[in-house]
Amino acid sequence: MLSMFHEAGFPFESVDAAWRGSEHLYPLLGSLTASFPDARAFQTCAEWLRLCAAHIEGSEPAAALFARACSEVPRQSHIVASGLGDLRNECILARRPAAAAFADSASHLCEAWAAVSTGEVDDETEPWARAKAAAKAMVTAWLYQQGLEEEDKEARTRARVELTRLLRTAREEVSK
Repeated sequence: MLSMFHEAGFPFESVDAAWRGSEHLYPLLGSLTASFPDARAFQTCAEWLRLCAAHIEGSEPAAALFARACSEVPRQSHIVASGLGDLRNECILARRPAAAAFADSASHLCEAWAAVSTGEVDDETEPWARAKAAAKAMVTAWLYQQGLEEEDKEARTRARVELTRLLRTAREEVSK
């Protein structure tokens, strides 16, 4: 993660410094998915989704469903990932784009968790790529909730910064 920041011109001295000072959601979220199957990484993602759901109408079911992916039941995570895809589709059909984008974000995270926790990682479920897709979908959900345009670069930046703040809060909560 640190090398990604350095390549982008952000010279953080440590991973902890990046977590404290970054406004860039993707590398931080990617560092969590890269830590899968660590349960604390999963719990941080679950807490982040819970915190985000408080701001995005209709997204609570997706956050709650994601939280069930960490289970002793073999392949439960794959069942949850499938359920998140179904939930995303239901939200699309119900014309609830913010909730659909939120479910899409949770689905990406769950697919990464499922692949890593069952030892089935491939190009399609690679954790860093899934984290990038999850970050993009969550920013979109945030914008849709506020009635903003997806292409508005300034609004995307503000959303990313706020979502990164929530991710740091989630990490702090899980670390207690």
